[in-house]
Amino acid sequence: SNHHTWNAVLLNGVWELVDTRFAKRPVLAGATGGPSMQYEFDDHFFMTNPQKFIYTHFPDESKWQMLDPLVTMETFCNMPVMTPHFFALGMDLLSHKLAYVHSTGKSIIELKYPKSKRLHLTFSVISDNGTEEYEGVKLVRYAMLEANAGKVTFRLRFPVKGKYTFIVYAKEDNPNKSDNVFAQVCEYIIEQEDVLVPKPFPYPPCAYQSWGPGIAFYQFNLFTDTVSAVIKTKKGVAKFEIMSSKPMQFRTRLVQHQETSEFEGYVTHKIQGNLTMFTITAPSQGEFGLEIYAKDPDTESKKMRHVAQYLILCEEEIHTVQLPKLPSGLLGLQPMLVKYGVSTITHSDPVIHTDTNYLEIRFGTSQNMRFTTSLFETETQAEYSEYVFIQSEMNVITLLVCLPKTGFFTFCVHGNLLTDNSQQIPGLFNYLIHCNEMKVDAIPYPKQYGFWKEGCSMMKPLAIKPVLETTVVPFKVRIPRATIVAVVVDNDWTPLVLHPDSGVWEGDIHIEPTSQGGIKVVLVASFGDDQSKYATLLEYKL
Repeated sequence: SNHHTWNAVLLNGVWELVDTRFAKRPVLAGATGGPSMQYEFDDHFFMTNPQKFIYTHFPDESKWQMLDPLVTMETFCNMPVMTPHFFALGMDLLSHKLAYVHSTGKSIIELKYPKSKRLHLTFSVISDNGTEEYEGVKLVRYAMLEANAGKVTFRLRFPVKGKYTFIVYAKEDNPNKSDNVFAQVCEYIIEQEDVLVPKPFPYPPCAYQSWGPGIAFYQFNLFTDTVSAVIKTKKGVAKFEIMSSKPMQFRTRLVQHQETSEFEGYVTHKIQGNLTMFTITAPSQGEFGLEIYAKDPDTESKKMRHVAQYLILCEEEIHTVQLPKLPSGLLGLQPMLVKYGVSTITHSDPVIHTDTNYLEIRFGTSQNMRFTTSLFETETQAEYSEYVFIQSEMNVITLLVCLPKTGFFTFCVHGNLLTDNSQQIPGLFNYLIHCNEMKVDAIPYPKQYGFWKEGCSMMKPLAIKPVLETTVVPFKVRIPRATIVAVVVDNDWTPLVLHPDSGVWEGDIHIEPTSQGGIKVVLVASFGDDQSKYATLLEYKL
């Protein structure tokens, strides 16, 4: 037998348990250990709660357990192995008081720790034949760890019957401690008596063992009302929000256990001030791992940091529109959108399902900017940029998109400041547009030159049909800072007249159709005192 002694002390009429030997924790001194020994105080064994003291001390006289009901010797001998680190972190057992866990299908093991502490946890799983894998997949992938608000939850579902050794490791979030490393805190034996039918899949291969908010989540001062790391879909969609103390840049990644590729486009997020709203559309029934990465736009670091991961659980029979495969990180807002102070007015979700081929997408700007765009058919990469027209007016950029056919299109929006002469036009926002139906005729818009993108807007004509219905085409356009505006039809110049009150240039243009076709109609303007210099703004081809 293991003989050991400790004390019961009567203080203010209350018996307290004290183990002076265990409370004086030995610490080796010197780089090589050596004969000298130092000690540090372990307050867990000083006036310990009897309910925790019984984990390590079983008295000969049962009254000194100071418990009701009493713990039997059999129960004491079958308690999980708990190391001094377990007690130093203030942890306790919640669900299973015995080391042996009998599992029929799946098990949940729960521990607790002080809410005032932030712990990082990990674990290992070893089968009774000494292996840590099953059919090439690590056994830890069949367990899910979630730690939040003083509670640790492990969800286990092993693919084959047998015994498994389950060891938990922990450390406190304290970067100032030089010896702050993971140490074993407790150990269980899982007896898998039966397995789920069908055989359980491993959990999705996400970046970390721990699910829910991670280390960087709190370092970035992020907050969420979502308590569980498991988010169930409703009608195939899951939603949650992250609050931040300042605007942040986010990127997401959605993965499934049997898929090597990611599901780009099924997760979208939009930002309203310091609130970021995430929408996840399940690609199918099943489990999906959602990783969230973040970056402070005011730092010089280009690297996004992993801040959280969630298990998206879709238990419903759903019919999701299957999206085309896209490069990771393509869709949604790009870093410069936030830096330039640009905001989405109409379409904040990067995936647009539409029953019409005509869209008006608006952005708000806080500075004078020039925008440019590109439009591609997603599958063939055929370019259709002539079906986009850019309007600029009063801190609002309107993008008129008239898709020439149904299907998926990738629409990329770029922009920079008018004062920027670097020729660099960074990306601001990328869309995936899914057009189901043609509602309007798709006529190519005029080609737009640099000066047009500096605050100009067209009232009419937005487009001229290839086959003219009339020989007179009225023009009505707003061009800031212009001194002369004219329309040129095959070297035939017609000046437009300025209405000073509205700032609108107006006039009727005569266009005579020819049997050869190929008529070019050009909108030009002069901006300076030298009225012999004209800039081309728009070019229509008939």
